[in-house]
Parts: sequence; structure tokens; C-alpha cells
Amino acid sequence: MLREREIHYHDYLPLDHDELLYMAQMMPDEGLDFILGQFPFNTAKYTSPLNLALFTSQSASTVITHAQAFANITETVYTSYARQSLAAATWGAAAERPSNLGRQMTYPQVTFPTVGATGATINGFYVTNNGHTICIGQANFDDGLAVVLATNDVIKVTPTHAYLH
Repeated sequence: MLREREIHYHDYLPLDHDELLYMAQMMPDEGLDFILGQFPFNTAKYTSPLNLALFTSQSASTVITHAQAFANITETVYTSYARQSLAAATWGAAAERPSNLGRQMTYPQVTFPTVGATGATINGFYVTNNGHTICIGQANFDDGLAVVLATNDVIKVTPTHAYLH
């Protein structure tokens, strides 16, 4: 028999003898490491490489909502721009997120091509599947500011995939 949740922050599993088993909603480091070991590191579940792209849509402090998708993102088109590949084998090992907030995997810093004749205002970056048809995640830059690129500028991004406690 299923019941209404009695405690908002806990999940339960009904037992045959009508008792409830409660489980806290938290993932320990070993659970987070297990998940990080599958994605983005293990290509058995997806085709490597992923793509790293820069966006001009949204704003310097906003990204798409959870209900929006790849079609709601505008990729930059500055002269010489090219999205960059993120090979599965290049992701670092799972490690502690700063301030003990969870676990993360970091990719080595990625350098986008030098801006040619025309620049752009970049609001952040996003990661897509290999076919560049699904947005896996989108983020603004840490400082919350747009990056205005002019001729001969270079932008570098260090992708990090993290799960928080």
C-alpha cells in the first residue's frame, strides 16, 4: 500500500508488513564517484567525443530552464570559431569538489580558435552530445560577466562535471 509522504525530505519504500523504510536524500562520495565513472568518462553509454560550444543567447547570468532544450541555445558564430571536442579518456579522475560540496571531474583547459575579423559577446558555454543535438549542460562564466571578443582575442574554458551532495 502506498501512502502520502510523511516526511518531506525523505523517500520511502513500503514493506509487506506496512512499515516504512526511510532513506535520506544524499549521495555519498562513493556513489557520486560511481556516477562520474560512467558519465562523462565511460563511452559505453554515449558516443565520444562530447562537444564544448560557446553561446550568445540567454544572458551573462542566465541559462535555459530545465524545460528548455538545445533548440533554445544560440551558438556563437565569430570568425574562425569552431566548437571543441571533449574526448572521454581526457577527463580527470573523480575528486572532491572545493569546500566539500560534492564530487567532480575536470577536463584540461580548452582553447577556442583565435577570433578572426568579427568577434562576439559570449555569455557562457555548453556541452552537447557527439551529434550536437542534445544539450547536456549549459553554464555562464564563474564571474557572471559576458566576454566581449574582438579580433585576435582567445577564450579558454575549463569544463567541470560535478554532482553536489
